[in-house]
Amino acid sequence: GGGQTEGQVAMGGAYYAVTKPPAFNFNRFIENAWIYDGRSADSGTEGFIEHMAKRHHYKLNIHRLQSLRDNEVRAALFSKSIHCIIFPPLTHFPGLSELAKKDLRGYVSSGNNAVFIGSYEWLSIMNDAFGFRLMSDYKEGPFYRNDRNVRGTPFQWSMSRIQQPDASVYAAKVDSLPLDGKCMFDTMGACVVFYVKYNLGTVTYIGFDYDTPYGIEHWDQILHAAMMM
Repeated sequence: GGGQTEGQVAMGGAYYAVTKPPAFNFNRFIENAWIYDGRSADSGTEGFIEHMAKRHHYKLNIHRLQSLRDNEVRAALFSKSIHCIIFPPLTHFPGLSELAKKDLRGYVSSGNNAVFIGSYEWLSIMNDAFGFRLMSDYKEGPFYRNDRNVRGTPFQWSMSRIQQPDASVYAAKVDSLPLDGKCMFDTMGACVVFYVKYNLGTVTYIGFDYDTPYGIEHWDQILHAAMMM
């Protein structure tokens, strides 16, 4: 009878609500993040990334890491309540000492998330710090979501493809990702968004350097998803 159909519709609605939450649930979004804004960071882009990070998430507290010197890195990474650190695009290559690399590995290993954004230099530093063998690549977008890999991650709610706003997209070769690495978006073997499980934590990379506010479309969602890993 009618009751049964209504029940099924209600069940369907409940099922839908469970399997398709809103793309970014405010209550679940992180409350705090470190962002490196020392002199190697590109100050214009870093400000824009901070603005993007806070878009729809005005309660997000940004804590600034001013330098990659050992004591400052250690003080930042040993603070218990901040589970995400963002490394924005660089204007030049910063030195990261062996101790700072060790602290970064320790931070990620214990269940935290490091997000590197938009430069081949970061791929090289990720190789150094985490023992990866990432190789740079470049292919023209758009980039397509890998539906199998995004399952169970915040990226599963992102768009099925992302455009290339300008030339400033720095990819890694999919084949160079570690065994624990998963590519979220790529085109023809050039991966522009990926993460690598590292012990209990995650190393995440976004290849776009956010150097233009135009045509940025869904890259803000990509940043939010990366921060929630």
